[in-house]
Amino acid sequence: MSALPTVLIVEDELLIRWALGERLVAAGYRVVEAEDGRSAREVYGPGIDAVVLDLRLPDTSGIELL
Repeated sequence: MSALPTVLIVEDELLIRWALGERLVAAGYRVVEAEDGRSAREVYGPGIDAVVLDLRLPDTSGIELL
């Protein structure tokens, strides 16, 4: 059995992060969440298959993080 594809959601607004996560889990993905650029850098690495990235984060821009 193969592992579920993993999506990192980087979004500072809790409700948006939750809604995206719920949709992705229902669609068959594993979800990892980060609320800012610092925490995204900590969790990003091998095993993350895709990233949903907010452009305006409290500590950096999404473009800079990308």
